[in-house]
Amino acid sequence: MGRWSVLRSVLCLHRFLFRSGAAFALSGTVFAGLAQAEDRFSIDDPFGWNELKQKWAKAGVGVSVSDAEEVWGIPRGGARPSEHYIGATTVDLTLDPARLAGMSTADGAWGTFEISAMDIRGKPFSNYPLYAFNQTSTSEADPNLRLYELAYNWHSRDNRFSLRIGKLDLSSDFMVSDTAQNFLNGSFGWPMLPSNNLYDQGPASPVASPAVRINIAFAKKWLLRLAVSDDNATGARRFTNPTDPWNQNQDPSGTKFWFGTGTFVIGELDRDVSFFGHEGTWKAGFFADTGPFPLQADPSVNRRGNWAVYMTLDHTLVKNTGEGTLKGFVRWDYTGLSDRNQIAASLDAGIVLVDPFHRKGDSLGLGFGYAAPGRYVTAQRPDGSSKSLVNEYHIELTYTWQALSWLSVQPDMQGLINPSGGVYDTISGRKVQDALIFGLHLGMSL
Repeated sequence: MGRWSVLRSVLCLHRFLFRSGAAFALSGTVFAGLAQAEDRFSIDDPFGWNELKQKWAKAGVGVSVSDAEEVWGIPRGGARPSEHYIGATTVDLTLDPARLAGMSTADGAWGTFEISAMDIRGKPFSNYPLYAFNQTSTSEADPNLRLYELAYNWHSRDNRFSLRIGKLDLSSDFMVSDTAQNFLNGSFGWPMLPSNNLYDQGPASPVASPAVRINIAFAKKWLLRLAVSDDNATGARRFTNPTDPWNQNQDPSGTKFWFGTGTFVIGELDRDVSFFGHEGTWKAGFFADTGPFPLQADPSVNRRGNWAVYMTLDHTLVKNTGEGTLKGFVRWDYTGLSDRNQIAASLDAGIVLVDPFHRKGDSLGLGFGYAAPGRYVTAQRPDGSSKSLVNEYHIELTYTWQALSWLSVQPDMQGLINPSGGVYDTISGRKVQDALIFGLHLGMSL
């Protein structure tokens, strides 16, 4: 798997750069380096990849490849039982101009330029047949070969100030719970509230938006994050699109730079804390959007403006006493504008045992979440009448086995209760049932 995944991932970047008409020589260098390294195969360092990366980094070129392969089965629930495959490969290229010019050996002395591409495969299934508010997997997206991020990065010498500008995925900086990253369900990454309430699910993977982001470290253990971006990365003409629910196919290549809908602003204050020797991070933030949003009671009417607030707590609960370190997290999101939002509040929480059973690098997690629909959101019954929606709940049990330094295997089980708050299948007319979901995730990082 290692050799083919590396070659296929580099090929994805080659195809993307070919289409955009840039950096032919670099992709050729990558292929040549891989060919020269084939005779140095090691299971912990396929084809001498780490050695190649170190050589390229010293010359001012950083390359990273990640790949996710997933199979999912729904033996009961949703609109019908089903099986699914999804996959995503991301290739990231970083150029350090100071190193490339031979003027500095320090990382990012003049800043760095970054470009990444994604190859997304399979077919999303959380909209149908699951009818879920939240996506079953963070890898789930519409299949496309697309530009992901295109950015310039700069930081001060003391790292107290950093700047990032370009086409950015803001979900990697804001509303993040480090502990929640152990789970596969999409709500543990970018939460359900912004994912359902913002244009194109918000500036979150695989969609990136023109943006400026700054980080300012001040006082002791305090960090301020602030970003301003366009609020409609794909340039979708309508907020709701029944044939393209996530609006990702309105810009399948990811090359559109749109500024015509509204402005999205997000800010966050982070604080590192310690209680009785147990470390943690507390975060509080907000986002606001100046764009027009259709009313839930009458989609033909728009109202300008949207906002939400959120809090995230990550903390070590029990230090490693030989059986692993126990960590916990809670994240809560809320908006007071239920007239124009599908989700009024959402919460996710969980516990993760790191390095369990003396297995370094492994993790065992149990997570829970819910989404509360706004009071104006209703579902239509088969007889034509309507009813108010109730909360959707999900639970996840997962184990990550770090099989190799670059390969993880993650069996996963999820339960979904009240999909989309109690909706009816548009095909059969029956109420969508609670679902039991099994998955297997293979993750590669080189």
